[in-house]
Amino acid sequence: MKIIITGANSGIGQGLVHKLQHHCVVALTRQLLDLSNISEVYAYNLDAADMLINCAATDIGGKIDFVNHETQCIIDIINTNFLAPILLTKKLLANNKKCKIVNITSTNNNRYWPNDLAYSLSKQSLANFGNMLQIEYPDISYLEIRLGLTKTKFNDNRYRLSPERFSDVYQNSYLDIDTVVEKIISVLFDSSVKFIEISP
Repeated sequence: MKIIITGANSGIGQGLVHKLQHHCVVALTRQLLDLSNISEVYAYNLDAADMLINCAATDIGGKIDFVNHETQCIIDIINTNFLAPILLTKKLLANNKKCKIVNITSTNNNRYWPNDLAYSLSKQSLANFGNMLQIEYPDISYLEIRLGLTKTKFNDNRYRLSPERFSDVYQNSYLDIDTVVEKIISVLFDSSVKFIEISP
């Protein structure tokens, strides 16, 4: 089985790449394809595959009120978390309308917490896209993984442009990468599972 995984630089994406080595895995790292650059995603030649796991996500400059969030950061979040997965899905469906699409969203979809508008909007939109996609293409296999707080480099990257604002969110309960990857693998090839929430 040929599986395309975004966000393969680190964290959950990298963990999935390692666990799925016995398949033909295309690991889309940031160096191979910058998902924040929609022109680059548009031009990217995506070969036929059996599964696409939209794992990449960013919240660069996030955890700030919407008006004070840098405009370019908002654009990068929407591009990486929402528009790039849409374009990659479109490319893959053009080659294989019976492929499996896996979208990793967020438990922020359950309730919106202030000061994270761009990120939460991107993940809510990705979930809605998946729901509509199943109506548009009822033959595809689809899985939404709604993920809770997981300890990765995501939080470090959120504040990399303004490290003085850094806030350690990993003080209470959180998931570790290995646990998340194992839970994803446990349902990844089960076509009867369309949705799973993984929370601390």
